[in-house]
Amino acid sequence: MVDDPKLKYLDMLQAVITRMAGNQFTCRTWSVALGTAVIGYAASKDGKPAMAILALLPALCFWVQDAYYLGLERIFRKKFTDAVTAGDKMTCFDFAIAPKPGDFIEAFIRPAAVLVHLPVVLLAIFVWSHA
Repeated sequence: MVDDPKLKYLDMLQAVITRMAGNQFTCRTWSVALGTAVIGYAASKDGKPAMAILALLPALCFWVQDAYYLGLERIFRKKFTDAVTAGDKMTCFDFAIAPKPGDFIEAFIRPAAVLVHLPVVLLAIFVWSHA
C-alpha cells in the first residue's frame, strides 16, 4: 500500500476523472439510443413524423448533462496536471472545485459533445419537419 499523500491525492483525482468519463459515456449512449428509437418509430409507416420532436427533449437533456460532466472532468484534469507539475513543492491537497458557467458552456460546444448529440437533434428536426 502506498503511504505517499501526493500519490493518494492523485489516485483520488484519477478516480473522479474516470467516473466523469464513465458518466459521459452513459449520457452519450442513452442519448443516441433513445433518440434514434423515437426517431425511428416516428419515421416508420406506423408512426407519425410529428412524434420525432419528442426526441429533442432527451437529446437536449443528455447534451446538457454530458457538458456538465465534461466540464467537471476538465476541472479535475487541470487539478491533476497542476499537482503533477507542482512536484515536491505541493504541500496542500485541494479537493474544492469552483466551476464557472463558462466551463460548461465551453464543454457544451466541444466536438466530443456536439458530434454525438447534434446529429440526433438535427435528425429529429428533419423528420418532424417532413411530417
